Amino acid sequence: MKGKRKPSAIVNDIPLKYKFLFIYLLCVLVPILSINALFYVQISRNVDARERENLEISVDRVVYDFMQIVNECVAISNTVAADRAYNEIMDDTYPDNEAYYDAYNSVLRDKMWQYNNLHSYIYWMGVYTTNPTIQNGGSYFILSDNDKKSEWYRKITSGSDKVLLTSYQGTNPLNPPQQEVFVSLIRKLDNFTGQPYRKYLRIDLRLNNVQELFKKEHDYLQFKLLDEKNRVVLESDHSYYSMDKNVLLNMDTDDSQSSKQIVRTLGNAGYTKGWRLIGTPEGRVVNHEMSRALRLSLIFAVLTIIIPTLLIIVIIRSYNLRVRLLYRHMKLVKYEQFESIDMYEGKDEIGGLIRSFNLMTDKIRNLINDVYKLEIQKKDLELEQVRAELNYLESQVDPHFLFNTLNAILVICKKYKYEEVTDVIRNLALIMRRLLSWKDDLITVGEEISFIEMYLQIEKFRFQSRFTYDIDIDPSVLNFRIPKMSVQALVENSCKHGLQSVKGARKIHVSASMNDASLIIVVIDNGKGIDKEKLKWIKSHLQSDQDSGQNVGLRNVYRRLMMYYDSRAGFTIESTEYEQTSITIQIPVDLALDPKVEESHV
Repeated sequence: MKGKRKPSAIVNDIPLKYKFLFIYLLCVLVPILSINALFYVQISRNVDARERENLEISVDRVVYDFMQIVNECVAISNTVAADRAYNEIMDDTYPDNEAYYDAYNSVLRDKMWQYNNLHSYIYWMGVYTTNPTIQNGGSYFILSDNDKKSEWYRKITSGSDKVLLTSYQGTNPLNPPQQEVFVSLIRKLDNFTGQPYRKYLRIDLRLNNVQELFKKEHDYLQFKLLDEKNRVVLESDHSYYSMDKNVLLNMDTDDSQSSKQIVRTLGNAGYTKGWRLIGTPEGRVVNHEMSRALRLSLIFAVLTIIIPTLLIIVIIRSYNLRVRLLYRHMKLVKYEQFESIDMYEGKDEIGGLIRSFNLMTDKIRNLINDVYKLEIQKKDLELEQVRAELNYLESQVDPHFLFNTLNAILVICKKYKYEEVTDVIRNLALIMRRLLSWKDDLITVGEEISFIEMYLQIEKFRFQSRFTYDIDIDPSVLNFRIPKMSVQALVENSCKHGLQSVKGARKIHVSASMNDASLIIVVIDNGKGIDKEKLKWIKSHLQSDQDSGQNVGLRNVYRRLMMYYDSRAGFTIESTEYEQTSITIQIPVDLALDPKVEESHV
């Protein structure tokens, strides 16, 4: 009766190959792809974060180097402003040009040029003063109306700061017609009280040197230097020199790159307030690292997909092939075709199932063969029993005539005192009466041994003093049941074939005993024995169904034992030529006590 089908049992209705496919897709392919996607995203984030950190370090390095230049310029301006002697010379009123040039040649000229010569980042360094006795030229200029209109002048005079970093578009003092964009440090020279004239130190930075700082990082970043008014003062690989160009551009705050830009202020000092350096990533390095991360992720994904896929294909193919083969052979069993699976089944559970199936089919085939053989043996036994019954009926044609004749001979032997002949005739009469009175196929061991003793007494009369026999029976086995005349046939075989051609003393030993599991009956004679080839032939023909006309008695005993005791009886023949022959019967105790008895024939 089939059990109630559960809703979850729908899985059992799915073919095995689709189950394996679902397992592969849901438990292998999708997780691997998901993990690799997450792996790539994480690597991308790590690469982006690392490169961002490196770019920030680069921007900080440029800011630091640039501020080193600015701070050195501030230090120079502080040194000039703190030089009292220099400032007093600048505040002197010179009566004529000769007096000024004397002071210029002795002090003023070298004061500015020494800094220009020592610091390559200084493009020009000079002083603007309201002292009218100063002559314009070199590093010294009288503040003109144009100068006062300049952006740098307005910035330094409009605030309270003594030092100012500023950018502006102005005239090159060394080449007045040329308009340039300047980045300058402006310093008020007013450290001392009582100074009659206003003086301003102007240090113009060499923008090419600043661009050199940008070029060091050009593989990674593009830089823009912005002043306090958010104007682009300098860009990587680009300078502003002419009024014809759109100089001092306002910074576009809507730049698409603004989210990636790195912005740094130039410091906390008041003279750098509002100044910024913006680094825009080139993208080549980041793109290269991202491409490398993508290739690594793809390689990892391919490896983690191909290797498990190949492994799963091999495993699934192994399972699927053997299961399908087993299923096909099991379908053949339904049509009574018990074919074994001829393949290496393996040592796993399916392999064990295939081995069990092969063992089952082998046992079924053997059982069918045994059943057929058993039927044939039963038919043969029935025929033999029919023949025995016919012989028994024939022997009863006139049994009284046979016994009367034997009694007449027995009377004559007693009258003339032929005692030995009398014993032989008496035993022969008893044997014949016993044969006529046995109706069952199975008799007790005691009955069989009694019958054997009468037969051996007749053989004793035959061989006289050259023959002896020994019977050793365990009393506990006397009631065990064995086929009638099974042991007698062995004893008769020994007398007929073993002892007849022996010239010396002849001896037969018959024993019956029991161990833990079996009844053991042994018949031993010291006759001529059996050579190895013949013994081998006898053993091989005991189970044969072909009647060769030889060793009929032995084969009859063997087949009767196998029939009555379900093929569990043992029958062993051992022989040494010209020494002895031993025949052993082993019957399981449980069968000897309650054997399988066929219906007796009367």
